[in-house]
Amino acid sequence: MIISVVYTIIGLIFCFVLYLAFKAINTGMEAKKANKNLDITEEKNPDNQEDLISKLNELKELHEKKILNDEEFAAAKKKILGE
Repeated sequence: MIISVVYTIIGLIFCFVLYLAFKAINTGMEAKKANKNLDITEEKNPDNQEDLISKLNELKELHEKKILNDEEFAAAKKKILGE
């Protein structure tokens, strides 16, 4: 009798843990989907392109002033362009 009660409690705890896990996974997937939609919206936003151009111009100026060497310039440009 006691063993069946213990097994029932363990089963309920297991079901609750599974419920929490699936809920967390679902929340994560929804957040990832929302973030992906946000990235797509930002790519289409002309202000984002203006910001990108200004960042590239600043980077170019730093390279021309020899503050950045060629390797640093290339790495920073890749980072800005998202490559």
